Amino acid sequence: MLMALLSVSALAQTGDNAAQEAEVKKTMATFIQAFTNLDWEPFRAAFADDATVFYPRAIPGRADGRADFERDFRQVFEQIRNGRTKGPYLEVQPRDLKIQIAGDVAIVTFHLDDKPGFLNRRTVILQKRSGNWKILHLHASEVAIP
Repeated sequence: MLMALLSVSALAQTGDNAAQEAEVKKTMATFIQAFTNLDWEPFRAAFADDATVFYPRAIPGRADGRADFERDFRQVFEQIRNGRTKGPYLEVQPRDLKIQIAGDVAIVTFHLDDKPGFLNRRTVILQKRSGNWKILHLHASEVAIP
């Protein structure tokens, strides 16, 4: 009897994780689409107010909270836009996507091939808040490929 209960519980958790993983994938797809098109409102809405960000290149410090990361990303958006008025402005194609769920937290990792000679790595940590997945931390880094 105990084994049957444990099996049912494990299946319920697996189903719950699959549903949460699908929600996280949808959240990330919306975020990536907003970034690709430099669509400010859905992009900024993807983040929690207390989110932190490490950028890969020109911004050496950590952004702490909405005021910091919005200021920095507005600069990044303008640099990418470079006077153009119509998107898409970027081609963001995540490779090797992995999603790990731990309760109300999801860790999403992937690679980007957007700079020749470098492998760009991304880690996005999301937390489910009031029924919605929000980015709590974004870490961007790159490593030279020999």
